[in-house]
Amino acid sequence: MNMRKRQIRRAWFQLSQVTAVLLIMLCLPSLVTAGTTDNWQSLTEAGIAAREQARYGDAERLFLLAGREAERFDPDDPRVAATLNHLGLVHHAQGQHARAKPYYERALARWERVFGSDHPDVASALHNLAGIHLEEGSFDQAEAYYRRSLQIGERVLGHGHHELAIGYNSLASLYRQQGRLVQAEATFHLALALLKGVEGMGSVDPAPIVNNLAALYKEKGLYAYAEPLYLHALSFRRARLGGHHPAVAISLNNLANLYHAQGLSEPADRYYREALEVSEAASGSEAALTGTILGNWAWLLHERGLGDEAKLRYERALVIQQQTLGRHHPMVAVLLDRYAGLLHDLGQPVEARLFAGRAAAIRAQQTN
Repeated sequence: MNMRKRQIRRAWFQLSQVTAVLLIMLCLPSLVTAGTTDNWQSLTEAGIAAREQARYGDAERLFLLAGREAERFDPDDPRVAATLNHLGLVHHAQGQHARAKPYYERALARWERVFGSDHPDVASALHNLAGIHLEEGSFDQAEAYYRRSLQIGERVLGHGHHELAIGYNSLASLYRQQGRLVQAEATFHLALALLKGVEGMGSVDPAPIVNNLAALYKEKGLYAYAEPLYLHALSFRRARLGGHHPAVAISLNNLANLYHAQGLSEPADRYYREALEVSEAASGSEAALTGTILGNWAWLLHERGLGDEAKLRYERALVIQQQTLGRHHPMVAVLLDRYAGLLHDLGQPVEARLFAGRAAAIRAQQTN
């Protein structure tokens, strides 16, 4: 498989897996002294490595430079679309869905124009764009894109190929969000079955599938099933990515949520603390993931009667999430509601009503 095909396949599956990459830092001036094609190739490879190491600022700069090189290509050159897709992945990984979506849409339109509707590159953009529709709650569109992407993948890779596990994991996650739990569980197990017998799992990281199946069991109240799966996902991620990566912080946060749901406040507090430390180190103190962990930890502290600590974390979480997700995002409404509840318990009913009113206005806007 040539380098461009490897880049495309990695772009397709990037949102569901993270691969540890050893990267020797490259001096950007040296990258732009060769020919245009070599420049684009070098910048793209460096951008992929930076993204997989969660150095998203570096990745964006490298892909933007690659985009400038691609401007010299024919407008229908597939590398132009590949660069757009990579930029979408960088923003998507940071939870910046509104910025990721137009990149994916432009990549899909270009690839369909060049290759037609049945091509692996088209499957890449469809899969990634489906993830945006899922986040936006456009479930029908997300399912249509996931299924079309999988159909292309089955024709290209063959039925039962282990890399299809990524697509089935995404489809199962959609079912889970829709409340179609029986279908979700069966599809997660199908994804894991595709990985059995694959030496070293190849290019597919099993951690997201294991993590998502654990989340399903948690929602069903099957905590005894969820805990070992979450622990396995954490172990997989630490082994592949090291101790300081956003995916590790996500696993730690998920374990904390599980213990929180069971009323086990001490392990929950410990895992939230560790998750926050990893997220701040890997993603930054103002990242959406950091805001999510702060909000979850604040809720636990509130329930434990530690109102002042909870207030500080809620306020920081609200600042971060409004900056990263937008002031009218559903998650912001959840935080505002919980913060209003805390203010009420702290004897500040007027302030509590104001924040509860803001949360209600966001929900009303979402239903219109």
